[in-house]
Amino acid sequence: MDKIKIDFDKDCIHVVFLGLPNIPGGAAKIFGALCERGVRVDMITQNTMRGGRSDLSFLIRRDRLEEVIPLCREVSSKVGAQGVSFATEVAAITVRMEAGSPETPQVLAKMFSTLAEAGVNVEIINSTFPGGTGASSPTWDTVVCIVSLTHAEEGLKALREVFGV
Repeated sequence: MDKIKIDFDKDCIHVVFLGLPNIPGGAAKIFGALCERGVRVDMITQNTMRGGRSDLSFLIRRDRLEEVIPLCREVSSKVGAQGVSFATEVAAITVRMEAGSPETPQVLAKMFSTLAEAGVNVEIINSTFPGGTGASSPTWDTVVCIVSLTHAEEGLKALREVFGV
């Protein structure tokens, strides 16, 4: 594939609202409170769990952590979550490729096998594939992997080497 971009971000924090009741309004209250403080949020994921609860996670910038911890703890109790956690030793590795490329499946397979061979465990995966939805403008298919900060640079180096970036 001709066009691949690989980015690295070690200034992110992974926030998880644990055991959030799976009812309307929880996310609105969480992100409303963050919005009121001007906290930028990236890469939101939610997983539905058994028992009518879910985990809701997202990334924030490291420099906002001290402010966000008490805010999230307060909101956690208001929305009936079982708790909130903050993973500070993480990094985001982002791989971008031309949208809609027929090589996307091969890039994904190579990306994940390269990380595995480098001993990097992927904790969270988030993707956007606008080229697969009939988008007419050129853009990028994007895969973001949240990994342990301890092994992130090894994974980054391995990916850049295998893709020649």
